[in-house]
Formats: sequence, structure tokens, C-alpha cells
Amino acid sequence: MSQNQIPGNGPGNKKGALLGGLGVVGVGLLKAKGLGLIALKMLSGFKFLYVFKSFIGMFIMIGMYTMMFGWVYALIVIALLLIHEMGHYIFMKAMGLGPKLPMFAIFGAYVQMTKMPPDQTTHAWVAIAGPLIGGVTSVAMFFLGFMLDKPFLMAAGNTGIVLNLFQLIPCKPFDGGFVVNAISKWFLIPGTGLAFMLGVMLGSPLLLIIACVAAFMTYRTFTRVPEPGGMIMGQTPSTLPEKIMIGAAYFGLLGSLAYVYYISHNELITLVKPRF
Repeated sequence: MSQNQIPGNGPGNKKGALLGGLGVVGVGLLKAKGLGLIALKMLSGFKFLYVFKSFIGMFIMIGMYTMMFGWVYALIVIALLLIHEMGHYIFMKAMGLGPKLPMFAIFGAYVQMTKMPPDQTTHAWVAIAGPLIGGVTSVAMFFLGFMLDKPFLMAAGNTGIVLNLFQLIPCKPFDGGFVVNAISKWFLIPGTGLAFMLGVMLGSPLLLIIACVAAFMTYRTFTRVPEPGGMIMGQTPSTLPEKIMIGAAYFGLLGSLAYVYYISHNELITLVKPRF
């Protein structure tokens, strides 16, 4: 495969786009936390500015990504984040949870729902919808770039796969934590350990902070007071057939994305490896 010139990215930036993919993960890990969310909330009283409020954070993110990886790559990654959130939005809408439009903040994006899911099964399908829609789109993006010989599309698809894989980590507040919670709360323990391990391996203080939050949420899950009627945090527990279906969907998606990430990573490595 020839090394074509990437719009907005010089040849030397290909490796930065690839190896910097994990840096972008840090932006997608937190969903609307911090000062960015506070700034957006200040606009909530002006209904006519709702659309502007929904996308101002996206414009900030585009500028930040552009400085790091080039404008084409940046726009594609932002689009993949939006597609991930739209996956949540579509499922929330279909299940009558009254979702609001996706909101962008400096540290990522999120979708608010005005009604909480009545049962664990509904909550699990809503949680897995984002990585499912976002992951499939990212895989398609990578293979499209491969067929068209466009390395920046391949790199963006690879980054999208990584972002969705991180969201499938089986601990809260990741999407995966709300999925496996419907199967068995015991999955949260190794999931929290995995978050700590990845934080150390990647040298990411942000991921370590999230791992600490995950540890606290796991502790609360195991120490909560039993509720009347067998309810769990106000939700009806999943039945055995539902647990099997959720587990098949979750582990199938996780394995598929991990496999395609392995392929895409190796392919990109061959593009940036020096040739003599």
C-alpha cells in the first residue's frame, strides 16, 4: 500500500496520529465532567441557544484535535464520538426514556435521559448501544480507508475502535459497567482491576482517577441495602434468558472489536515503519 499524502497531515504526522490515538482516548473517557459542563450549563436558560449549546463544545474539541492531528482526522474522530452518542440516543428514544440531544463538552460527549430505565435489561441495552453503533461505524471507517488507500481514514477508524473498546471496560462509569451489571455484579471487580492496570500501563492519570471512581462505585454496588421486592437500585433485575442475551451481545462485540483493532493496529504499524 502506497503512503499517500494525508490532507491536513504531513507524512511525519502519520505516526503521531497512530501513536497519539491513545491520547485521544483520554478525551473520550470522561463524559461531560469538569469545567466544560459548567460552562454549558450557564447557557441552559436561553432556549433559543439550545442548538449552539449542544455544539459549542464540539467546536472546541475540533480546534484542539486539529492542532494535534490535522483537520480531516479531527473531524472524523468528532463524528465518530457523535455516532457513539447517537447510538445511546436512538435506543433511549426507542425505549421511551425521553433522551435529550447529544451534548459536547471539552472532555467528550453525553446524552441525558429524562426517565431512568425501569429494569436492568433496558439499562444494559441502552449502554451497549453506543459502543455497538460507534464500534461498527469505526470498523467500517477503517476498512473504507484500507480499500481507498487513505491512511487518515484508517487511523481515524482505529482510534474510534479504541474509544469504543475503552467504553466496554466492565466497570462503571464506563458503558460496559452498566452492561455487565445486568449480568452479574461480580464482573465489576475484575473490570475495576483492569481499569487500574490500563491506567498504570498507559501512564494515564486520568484513567487512574476513573479507576478510583470505579472502585468506589463497585464498593457501593456490593454494600447497598437490600430493596423491597428484589429491586436493585430501583430497577427490576434481569431474568436468566435476558442475562444470556446481554452476555452474548456484550462479549461478542468486545471480541469482535478487539480482533479488528489487532488487525488495524498491525496494518497501521506497517505504514509508519521506516522502509530501507
